[in-house]
Amino acid sequence: MELRHLRYFAALAEELHFGRAAERAFVAQSTLSQQIQTFEAELGTQLFERSRRGVALTEAGETLLPYAQRVLREAERAERVAHAAESGKAGLLRIGYEATAMRSGLPEAIKAFRTEAPGVTLDLDEEGSRAQAEALRNGDLDVGFVFLPVDERGLRVEPLIEAPAVVALPEEHRLAGRDAVPLRELEEEPHVMWARDATPSLYDDYLRACHDAGFAPHVVQEIRYGESLRGLVAAGLGVAVAHPSSTQVQRPGVVYARLTEPQVPLTLGAARPQSTDDAPEAVRERFLRAVRRAEAFANDAASSRAR
Repeated sequence: MELRHLRYFAALAEELHFGRAAERAFVAQSTLSQQIQTFEAELGTQLFERSRRGVALTEAGETLLPYAQRVLREAERAERVAHAAESGKAGLLRIGYEATAMRSGLPEAIKAFRTEAPGVTLDLDEEGSRAQAEALRNGDLDVGFVFLPVDERGLRVEPLIEAPAVVALPEEHRLAGRDAVPLRELEEEPHVMWARDATPSLYDDYLRACHDAGFAPHVVQEIRYGESLRGLVAAGLGVAVAHPSSTQVQRPGVVYARLTEPQVPLTLGAARPQSTDDAPEAVRERFLRAVRRAEAFANDAASSRAR
């Protein structure tokens, strides 16, 4: 069964006149008549009663018509979606993100993108940076928001925003109430740390800073999600290093201070597969343009260029 046969059938079924149906289908009347006969032969049933008085649908034709109309509508819709996808206005975009991105410019970018491309379905998944990198390489994600550096094999990566880390402290802690805490003062403190297999860059950067300060942190618990970090700090289990966007999430029992001497810079970036053979490239590029325009990301990029 071919779409052209359904188009010819629907035209004749709705017009019930070979001349008007042929004109509507942009074919000669003889061609239309021949194609209808071919279609009937293919189906093994008569769709039209032909007489001197005109053309009428058989019972089989009346039964087929709504199905044919539905198929033709879906075919037209598929064609529109294909054209929209080519311009980045339709399709599916699978996005991975560190929670930090949701406290930065990502919500603004999503809102702007949905206005520009309402036909695109977004599938969002909160994952650690390493898991995102693997999913991008495996073709399970189209865009990822990760802490840098990340294993860039098979990926294209661009930095978006850099900020110095903060330290989360129990509110009764001896260092609570300070605006800034030198890293060296955390030497004897138990640490709640991000698991290395989730965010290796954050883990490694902090250990390197501690090493440069002359000590190794005493890690009592590793976590993978921010809510666990805040909960365990509130419980007094230890102190924790975090992205400054964490301060936007107020948790009773937790206070924050800037980490200094030295600062530990944390960089959030956007990653995508290097190969685009099977990826929604137009959709992804339109989304990344919205990301770059987001105020939090754009301002940081401008300040980085100024430095």
